Amino acid sequence: MKIAFLGNYPPKACGIGTFTNSLARAVLSNLRATEIQEYAEVIAMEEPQDDHAYPEEVKRKIRPQVVQDYRDTAAYLNRERFDLLVLQHEYGIFGGDDGAYVLHLLDDLRIPLIVTFHTVLREPSFGQRNVLSRIAERAQEVVVMTQMARNLLRDVFTVDEEKINVIEHGVPVIESEDRITLRERLGWEDHRVLFTFGLLGRGKGIETSIRALPAIVKEFPNTLYVVLGKTHPHVVRDNGEEYREYLLDLANELGVGDNVRMISKFASEQELFDCLRAADIYVVPYPNEAQITSGTLAYAVGAGAAIVSTPFWHAQELLQEGRGRLFPFHDHQALGKVILELFRDNEALEDLRQRAAAYGHSLLWPRIGRQYLRVFGKAKVAYKTYGRRLAAEAELPALNLDHLLRLTDDCGILQHAKYATPNRAEGYCLDDNGRALLLTGMLLQRGLGNRKQLQRLSDTYLSYIYHAQAPDGTFRNFMGYDRRWLEDRGSEDSYGRALWGVGYCLAHPPRSDQRLLLEEIFVRGINHLDRVKSPRTLAYGILALTYFLDYKPTDEAMLNLLDRSCNRLLDHYRDSRREGWEWFEGYLTYCNGIIPLALFRTLRHISKEEILTVAKRTTRFLAGQTVLNGMLCPVGCDMPYVHQQERPHFDQQPIDVMCKVLLFSEACRHEGLQPYGGYLNLAFGWFTGHNEMKATMYNPETGGCFDGLMQRGVNHNQGAESLLAYLISRVEMENFFSERSLWAHPGDPEDPERALKVLLNGFAMPEMAGREVHRTDKSADT
Repeated sequence: MKIAFLGNYPPKACGIGTFTNSLARAVLSNLRATEIQEYAEVIAMEEPQDDHAYPEEVKRKIRPQVVQDYRDTAAYLNRERFDLLVLQHEYGIFGGDDGAYVLHLLDDLRIPLIVTFHTVLREPSFGQRNVLSRIAERAQEVVVMTQMARNLLRDVFTVDEEKINVIEHGVPVIESEDRITLRERLGWEDHRVLFTFGLLGRGKGIETSIRALPAIVKEFPNTLYVVLGKTHPHVVRDNGEEYREYLLDLANELGVGDNVRMISKFASEQELFDCLRAADIYVVPYPNEAQITSGTLAYAVGAGAAIVSTPFWHAQELLQEGRGRLFPFHDHQALGKVILELFRDNEALEDLRQRAAAYGHSLLWPRIGRQYLRVFGKAKVAYKTYGRRLAAEAELPALNLDHLLRLTDDCGILQHAKYATPNRAEGYCLDDNGRALLLTGMLLQRGLGNRKQLQRLSDTYLSYIYHAQAPDGTFRNFMGYDRRWLEDRGSEDSYGRALWGVGYCLAHPPRSDQRLLLEEIFVRGINHLDRVKSPRTLAYGILALTYFLDYKPTDEAMLNLLDRSCNRLLDHYRDSRREGWEWFEGYLTYCNGIIPLALFRTLRHISKEEILTVAKRTTRFLAGQTVLNGMLCPVGCDMPYVHQQERPHFDQQPIDVMCKVLLFSEACRHEGLQPYGGYLNLAFGWFTGHNEMKATMYNPETGGCFDGLMQRGVNHNQGAESLLAYLISRVEMENFFSERSLWAHPGDPEDPERALKVLLNGFAMPEMAGREVHRTDKSADT
C-alpha cells in the first residue's frame, strides 16, 4: 500500500495541518505498521518564506503560488505508482483565485483521488463553485463531516450523491487525570471556568463572550474566562496582535479584565483535552452560521465538555439530542443567561458532559480511520470501473505517424496530397505548420511516438513559423514548393493557428531550449490580437494566451489581454444571439467548436460567471445543431449555415470534427460526463465510420485521413489539414481516457471489499483482514 496525503501539516500551526496528521495516524492505527512513512507519504503545502522542520513522512512540498510544483507533484505520484491521493481541501491553502492552482495537479493525476472538503458554502462565489465542482468531478470519492455539507454538495455544487461520504471529524484517544486533579494543576480549583480555544481572528466572536462576563461575574465573581490559542498566522502578518489587544482592552473597559486570561500558545492535544475536561463550560461564540466543520467543537464533544455555542451549521448537528446548548449569534445577553442557568444547576452541567462524552466515543480517530479505509476501497473500484466504462465507449486506432512523416520535408509540412502521395504543386502554409507544431507538442507531452523523431519534426515546423513571421509580428501564410512566399501577409486565421501551436509548446516545449524562440515569436505576434476581427481568430488567440499563462501565470499584461479578448468574444455573442440561435455569428461554418472551447479554457485563468454561462449555452447549442440521430453531423462547408435558412450537410470537414473533440473534452471538465462524454465519443467516432455515410475517414494503411465527406462520398485525398485534425483528435482522446482511467490489470478487485484487501496487502490488522467491508453509510459510523 502506498498512499499520499496532501494538505497542510505540522509543525505548521493550522487546523488543516492537525487534521491531516490526525487522519494519517488514524489510518495507521488500523494497520500492521508502526510509522506513517511505512505506508504513506505526506505532501505539505509550504509558503516559500516558511522553513518548517517536517517529520520524516513529509517527502515533498508544494509552494502554493508556483504552478509547476503542482504539475511536478502529479508527475511524481503517477511515476511512483501511488495507490491513491487523499486531499484535504480548503480554498485558502492553495494558490490562484479560490485555490484554483490545485487543478493543475488534479488534471494531470493518473491515480484515484479522495477529497475531504473542509469548507462547503451555501452561497459560493462563481470561482468557489467552479473550483470545488471541478475537484469533485475529478474525485472518485468525497468526504464531508456533516449531513448539511452533504446536502450542499448535492444541491449547490451538483456533486454526484453516490460519491459523497459523511464521516464526522475525529477526536484523539487521550487519557487525562481526574477533573479535580486537573483543576488543581491548572490553578482553576477556586474558579468557575469558561474556556475557548483555537487560532484567534475576528471571525471567532470572542468579544461576545467577553461582553457576557459582567452579568456572570456579578453573580459568580470567581468566574475566569480562559482563551487559549495563538493568533492566526495570516492575521499576525496583516494586522499583528490587534485583535488580541482589542479583546483585552474591551475586558478592561467592561471591568472584567481580571476575569480574562488569554494564553498565546498552540497547545498540544493533551493540553487541550486537559483544559476541556477541567473547564466548567466550553464556549463557542462564532459570529456566523456558515461554518460547516469545526475541529474545536468536535474535540470538545470528544473530551466530554459542557458546551454552549452559537447555532452555526456544525453545532446544529453535533449538539443535537441534548449534547450542548445554543444561543443566538452576537447575543451576549442570551449567552450570559444560559451560562448563569448552568452555573446554578450542577446536574444540568453534568448531564451535558455525559451526553457529549457518550457521543464523543463514536468520534475517536481509530474509528474514523477505519471508515476512511473503506472509502479507500470504494475509490479504487470507482476509478477502475469509471475508466473501463469510458474506454468501452470508443476504441482508439493504433497511433500511426507514417503520413505525417510522408508529408513533411526539410521545409515544413506540405498542404495537400493526391490520395496519399504528397502534392508538391500546392506548397506549404502557415496554418498546417502551426497545427503540426501543436501536434508534436501534444504527442511529446503524452509520451507518445519516438521522442527524437518528434523533436526533429518540431524543429522543422517551428522553423517554418519563425521564417513566416515578419519583424512587426505579422505572418505570411502560403509558400510555393520553390520556397518563395506567395503573399506579404496571411489570413487572420493562419495567424491565430500559428500562435496556438506556439503557445501550447511554450507550456509544453518539445525541447526546453526551444522556449526562447517560442516566446520571442509569441510576444511579437500576440500584440496584434487586439486588432483582429474574426471571432475564430480571437478564439485561437485566446487559446494561445491560456497556454502562455500556464507557462507564466503571473504575467499581468497577458492576463489583461486575455480578459479583453474574452470580452470581445462575448460582445460577438451578445450581438449575434437571437431566439433559438445561441451563437457568436449569424451563421455556422467551419471550426465552430473552437470558439466555446476558448471560453472554457479561459476559466483556468479567469473566473467570470458570464464566461462559463456563454460557454455552456453555445456548446449546448452547437451540440443540438450537430449531434443528430445518435451521431455527429458537422455543418457542411458547401456554404455557411445561416440562421433560419436551410442547413447544408456536406462538405463535412475533419477540421470541424477536431474542434468538437477538443470542445467536448474540455466541457467534461466543467459540466461533467453527462452528456459531453457521450458527445465526445460520437465526435471521434465520425473518423472511424460513425457518420452519415458510415464511411471510415481514417485510413489505417497510410496513417492518413480523407479530406472530407461529400454528398457523392468520401474525398480520398489525404492532405495535411485532415491528417492533423485526426491526429490531434486521436491524442486528445487518449489524454481524456488516461485522465479518467486506472491502469487496470487482470485480476484487480471488482468490489470495495476485495479492493480494500488488495490495498491493505501486508498492512492489514487481523481484525481488518477478516472484516466484511460494507459501503460507507451516508451518516457517520457510530
